Amino acid sequence: MTDDSSARVTRALLDYRSIWTTHDLVELSQAPAADVRRIIDELRTRSLVERGRGGIIAVPDWFLLLTHWAATPTAGRSSRWKGTDLFAQLATSPIRYAVTGTHAAAFWTATPTTAPAVVYTPDHEAAATAWHLTPAPTGNVVLVEPPTDAVYLRRRSTPTGLRLAAPAQVLADLLSESNGTPTPTTQALANWMHNHLFEWRY
Repeated sequence: MTDDSSARVTRALLDYRSIWTTHDLVELSQAPAADVRRIIDELRTRSLVERGRGGIIAVPDWFLLLTHWAATPTAGRSSRWKGTDLFAQLATSPIRYAVTGTHAAAFWTATPTTAPAVVYTPDHEAAATAWHLTPAPTGNVVLVEPPTDAVYLRRRSTPTGLRLAAPAQVLADLLSESNGTPTPTTQALANWMHNHLFEWRY
């Protein structure tokens, strides 16, 4: 999760049940070809992807790839805020955003959470103004300016219009936050993803 190309290529490998050529990955991820080749070579050395006849690329175990990605340090500016009716405001907000963390996971797993809501958005100040948030060191909202736009890829919308980060992104974020230590939420989301591959991995 260090740079835009790595995030885009990894998300492509995770989000789609497919076999790939380098050209396919370049087309879908929109990452430069040189970056794609570098990333695939690195993943091959860790046995996280395989190359077959004709240079075909496959992912033998999506969960191992995701946990490796989640363990890679990332950078993103975050800030803490306090607000009310956040999700109702987000559902009709024109500002770019994606909910991640335990609140996003709860949509698929029904796991209760009292943790702050974590929301990716490009501009903290603009979002805080639009969503009527006030700065608070122990507030119930965390806004994150992500280091890559890949966090917004293939977002899911709830019936109320709330936009969630994709399941792979949410699980990677949760694992990264817990330093890879299993939690009830990460285990529940991983189980849901294993049991519902056709719903998130096309």
